Amino acid sequence: MEPAATDGSARPPKANAKAKKKPYHIKKADLHLDEYRKEQQDRSPALLFKRAVNGLRVSRQFHLYVAIQLVAIMAGYGQVMLVIGLFWAMVVNTGKRKEGEMSAYSLFNEGVEAIEGSTDMQALEQELRTRSL
Repeated sequence: MEPAATDGSARPPKANAKAKKKPYHIKKADLHLDEYRKEQQDRSPALLFKRAVNGLRVSRQFHLYVAIQLVAIMAGYGQVMLVIGLFWAMVVNTGKRKEGEMSAYSLFNEGVEAIEGSTDMQALEQELRTRSL
């Protein structure tokens, strides 16, 4: 056992003459840090905000909407035009499904077919009937 230091602080344990090697070595190049940093920068709120502002600045639809909104405000229908504009934005920004991709809502699928893992009434009824109390 090592004696304590005279100033009251504990001494660090002596390091081995040879540092133990880890069973594996990870090279910095294998970590793909540059790609990770770029990915994180692409997600930064400042960059996303900048992209959104730039997209609005060059969008003809947005300019047309602002012009119609100003006319509607002068005519006294600003709130109505705002609601119409919000609906329009939802319709325009709704994504399109790829060929063969199914909707989560079976109503929109061909033949009203449910997706894998969704609960239907027959499965729910069967589960309730076979459940032991």
